Amino acid sequence: MRVLGAMVMGAIIGWEREAQGKPAGFRTHIIVALGAALFVVSGEMAAEAAGEPIDAVRAMAAIAQGVGFLGAGIIYQTRGEVRWLTTAASIWAAAAVGLALGLGMYGLGAVGSLAVVFTLHWLDLFERRLFAREKKKKKNAKKAETDEAPPQEEPAPPNAPEE
Repeated sequence: MRVLGAMVMGAIIGWEREAQGKPAGFRTHIIVALGAALFVVSGEMAAEAAGEPIDAVRAMAAIAQGVGFLGAGIIYQTRGEVRWLTTAASIWAAAAVGLALGLGMYGLGAVGSLAVVFTLHWLDLFERRLFAREKKKKKNAKKAETDEAPPQEEPAPPNAPEE
């Protein structure tokens, strides 16, 4: 039940990313939440079979570290702009939701999942409206800079005779 719950909550987060056309979407978030829950549940089962208590804190640290590595692979940088950072963060959050559900904390997992979707979807709309003017000003300033730059002469072809 805990693993299934992690899959459902991961699907809710992944649905939002998929709807936004992001590189890591529906299936990725399901798998991350599922994997985190499986690590916790299997760790509990292995500890129980060995007659030892589970060290949940170590499982949490290992999952956070592993998913952080996965998120780092998603982040893309070009022309001084960092992209897909929010998607990487949503994968990290999906792992935390899966971990909570794997520990049987259904309420925390559900609230966490809904909080992630609220942040990704509704705060995105709010942020776009709030910062639209500032982004437009920056874009116009950049355009003005490129318009003011003197045109560059095209270089002569390499085999062209010199004048």
